[in-house]
Amino acid sequence: MSKNDSAPTMIIPSGTEIQIDVHGQLSVRTPGNLVIQNSGHYGEIESVGGSIRIEANAEVEAVSLRCAETCYVQGSLTAWRVKARAIHLEDSAQARIVLQETEAIDIGKNAQLVGNFSSEKELFLLFSRFAQQLRSLPFYFDRGTPPPAQLEQPPAAEEPAPEDDRRDDASGSGTVRVAPLTSRVLEEGRELPDELFFALVLLERETKNDSYGATSIRVLEELVKLLKERDLETLRHTHRTLLGRIVEPGPDVRRAHELIERAFRQPDAEAVAG
Repeated sequence: MSKNDSAPTMIIPSGTEIQIDVHGQLSVRTPGNLVIQNSGHYGEIESVGGSIRIEANAEVEAVSLRCAETCYVQGSLTAWRVKARAIHLEDSAQARIVLQETEAIDIGKNAQLVGNFSSEKELFLLFSRFAQQLRSLPFYFDRGTPPPAQLEQPPAAEEPAPEDDRRDDASGSGTVRVAPLTSRVLEEGRELPDELFFALVLLERETKNDSYGATSIRVLEELVKLLKERDLETLRHTHRTLLGRIVEPGPDVRRAHELIERAFRQPDAEAVAG
């Protein structure tokens, strides 16, 4: 064995499990202490009987991080869930943790901790309270000012719906008025249906995907523009053609396609077909 002081020896302790999950992410499970010195993306990181330390200059992203003792962070940690007896953030450390299960948290003077919910229920309830603000994010994330507040308008007198917008009530009690999809979302103050809202989120994120060529990016930007401007009449007739021009669409684009198709298959979208 050649001597090279600049190349440290790597030891994998007995009982350590190193695997690649179905998403191609590395998962590490070790019986004792674990020290991470290199930046990387992980599926799961676990120390069964010890602590985990993320050293300075290391940026670690993990779906799950678990240890029996303390999770020490000197560098940066981004994780969906952290379960440990304690979390210790040293000075200048940064941690973005969505869910945490710990008995104690020690934050250094210049450290930063973002997130830190105790359960999925707590996270869901918080997002539910601010649902209106969350729905506005894709429309205003690239603007310097928040969306303008809308003054409440007195309810307008109900007008008879056009004949094309009436549906027979299965109960036989008369007719049920259903606004067509285009008019329903183009009215002042009305929002996109959930399917189109989430399609917008996915497509907007894909416009930043460097794996697409210039033509595909232009198509994605055109779809985002139609959704932001709520030009659903044009979207209804062109979305299949536009999506067909995207070369090797990824999972998010395919999911957005399904959501758009579902939105226009709703019963109140029949009036758009003309």
